[in-house]
Amino acid sequence: MPEFEYKAASRDEYKSGRLTAGSELEATTMLTEQGLTVVSLRQRNPLEIGFLSDFFSKLDRELNERMGMTEKILFTSQMSSMIKAGLPIMDALSTFVDQKSSTGSARIVGRMILEIQAGRKLSEAMARFPKIFPPAYIAVLRAGEGSGTLADSLGYLATQLRRENDLANKVRSALIYPIVVITAMVAVMIFISVSIVPKILLFAQSSGQKLPGYTLALVNTVSFFTRYWYLFSLLLVLIVVALVGFSKSKKGARILGRLSLRLPIVGPLVVRYNLARFSRVLGGFYIYGVEIVASFDILAASLDNPLYRDACSRINDHLTVGRSLADAIANEKELFPSIVNRLIRGAEKTGNLGETLDKLAAYYEEELEVALRNLLSLIEPALIFILGFGVLGLAMVVIVPIYKITSTIK
Repeated sequence: MPEFEYKAASRDEYKSGRLTAGSELEATTMLTEQGLTVVSLRQRNPLEIGFLSDFFSKLDRELNERMGMTEKILFTSQMSSMIKAGLPIMDALSTFVDQKSSTGSARIVGRMILEIQAGRKLSEAMARFPKIFPPAYIAVLRAGEGSGTLADSLGYLATQLRRENDLANKVRSALIYPIVVITAMVAVMIFISVSIVPKILLFAQSSGQKLPGYTLALVNTVSFFTRYWYLFSLLLVLIVVALVGFSKSKKGARILGRLSLRLPIVGPLVVRYNLARFSRVLGGFYIYGVEIVASFDILAASLDNPLYRDACSRINDHLTVGRSLADAIANEKELFPSIVNRLIRGAEKTGNLGETLDKLAAYYEEELEVALRNLLSLIEPALIFILGFGVLGLAMVVIVPIYKITSTIK
């Protein structure tokens, strides 16, 4: 019979071990009858010997310990509501554990229950999953625990996650249309080039006619790619690997980051996104009392562009020697517009820096949405022009030769 490895929790303790059962459902039922809540359950592979056991355990965690953005928003929001209503953290977490599921968010919450039973705080339990709960999330949560405003901190995080998710969805929506159109156009061209043009060539040869030069050029190009497809596939793989490796290196990441800021259309979008992210995360730190100087490393990690991450390190250096945030940002004129510096300087004088940064983030998020809409309105006519040009090219390559051949035969 199969052997299963499990982790389970009760109200007072947690257990881990192995048991033999006919199926995963039977193993779950056996543990449930003992009054245990299944945290994780997986069937052991017969090959799990020595180092292979660690490999399979790590693979199992990578595949089964996941939480999507929608799940994370729901989890954070409901935790805030339940804690605000006076429900203990353990009871609140237990509502997310489904006895019928030992994977996904249920498994993650189950492991968090084990951590809290061992005496750790909620923030420490969540910090065990850095890919799901990033350092900025944990920093706000830890500050809420320290100030006694855990429910409010979770509510704030749920709101920020919704905004980030909405913004990401709008970016994806703006990109889907051009990607689908261009992909369809390329697919049709490849299909015609591979399937129809060679038949036109055979038809022309059998009738003793010559094809136009541009049709012959297409035929020769297709034949060349068809004959040496494996070389082009290998070259494409090498180029992708080289680009990925280049982007992962420090020098390469900075070059690509600087290039992304200077591109005519993409650059303003990248700037607005990073400014919105910078203001949103830093505003949350100020609102919930996160120690600012120590948290700039966390802020830097939450930004995508390496130039903005480097700027955060330099700003942190200025704050460490006692300079104000406005003075520190004033030295980064290339990345931060003057309006950011002026608003921060005024907020430092009035003492509402957190709220000002939050409003600044909302401003740049709105600007980003407007820019995306404008970009999409420009892309649509450009795609229509490209499609028209493509149809004209296909007509010249396919229809014109057929017409000439049939006219000659008549």
